[in-house]
Amino acid sequence: MSADSEQNATAAEQSPDIAIITALKRQLLRTEAAERRRLLRVLITGSAIRLIILVAFPGLVSHYLSGRVELSTPVTSYKRLVEGVHLSIHNTSPYDGGIFHQSPLLLILFRVLHVLPDMFTNIVYVAVDAMIALTLAKLAAAKADKSKSSRVPGEIRFVCTPSAIATMYLFNPLTVATTLAKSTIVFSHLAIVSALYAGVSGLANQAIMFTTVAAHLSLYPAVLIAPVALMAAVSQKESQQRWLVSNIALTLAKFAFATGALHLLFVAVFGTQYFMATVDFTLRAADLQPNVGLFWYFFIEIFDEFRPFFYVVFQLTALAFAVPVSWRFRDDPLFAGTMLVGIISALKSYPSWGDLSLFLGLLPLFEELTKYLQYSFLSTNLLMYGVGLAPVFWHLWIELGTGNANFFYAATLVYVFGQITLLFDLGSAKLRRELDIHYPETRTRTVIQE
Repeated sequence: MSADSEQNATAAEQSPDIAIITALKRQLLRTEAAERRRLLRVLITGSAIRLIILVAFPGLVSHYLSGRVELSTPVTSYKRLVEGVHLSIHNTSPYDGGIFHQSPLLLILFRVLHVLPDMFTNIVYVAVDAMIALTLAKLAAAKADKSKSSRVPGEIRFVCTPSAIATMYLFNPLTVATTLAKSTIVFSHLAIVSALYAGVSGLANQAIMFTTVAAHLSLYPAVLIAPVALMAAVSQKESQQRWLVSNIALTLAKFAFATGALHLLFVAVFGTQYFMATVDFTLRAADLQPNVGLFWYFFIEIFDEFRPFFYVVFQLTALAFAVPVSWRFRDDPLFAGTMLVGIISALKSYPSWGDLSLFLGLLPLFEELTKYLQYSFLSTNLLMYGVGLAPVFWHLWIELGTGNANFFYAATLVYVFGQITLLFDLGSAKLRRELDIHYPETRTRTVIQE
């Protein structure tokens, strides 16, 4: 009897613990189900708003937004894409004539959409935006699972839920405007976030494939292979130091092979005009149409004999950060990839507001850095002034004729400086947080760099 009574007492002691664990599991399941419902509502609402505007106000898209230099560039313009499809259908190379400068992958997709009603094109753009938001939400969930161990002792964190991150992306006015303008940059953005998510999830080959597609669509995302290679290296089971270099080299070799094979395939189909009209056109900034970047005004003013040198300088400035940024933040390749997305947005030859919208969409993934930001007020105001003044100065310059190119370029300088300030502040915040994690005793001290 004594043995039975002891077992009953032990079971009675354990039963409250089991009940608590069961209740916690049920609460967790209910929370996850509620979060999935919120995410679904966000995706449906954001998609419905875009589709309604595209259908109800077609003139706004075709006559205004699609022609805005802040939203469309020579390498992302929907009007130029339609022209390229028209030439292709009539058995004329779209890369002859200097109009079409986009990837043959887009040409293939829109040749199919060309024979369908315009509603299908609208649905494709809306679906791509929804897929980007969904991938960002999944990326947030994957990051949250991996970053539980890297916390500052005693830290109380506000974690952005996946639905909140999807909301901040889908309802960003720059994102909405980019989709309504039907800029083809959204397809590159989908490939970029897919590559980052695949890398975080340990799917090395998929990450390489998406990075190859992104680089083929927009060239500059090729720098993302550096953080993707780090993600692929650390995700392998043999994560010892002696395997890291070989895994990184293997990833780079796969990327080089895939990218080279894709370019050679299209060179064989379209001839050398394809390469000259896409890669060479982007690197030389051959079309000096105004945009929200730094290239156009500088190369209009400079003498022709100095252009080759400054082409190299400007392009190296945009591409040279890949290795040092990825290596410095090698413990967090996702953050390195986000920094490179911001650098691309600020320094590429044909930027648009859509590039900034992706960078801003990735920032909520690192909500733990918010309290470390020192210049958030300055960078926010610079970006707001740059975005707000650009259409005003364009109107004064082009439509009223009371301004000049200096007005619009001043707005782009403010816009770019805002992005660079944000990048600097974000990198400094990450370094300060790493210091607090490894040396908690320094949290109350001021760090002075000499």
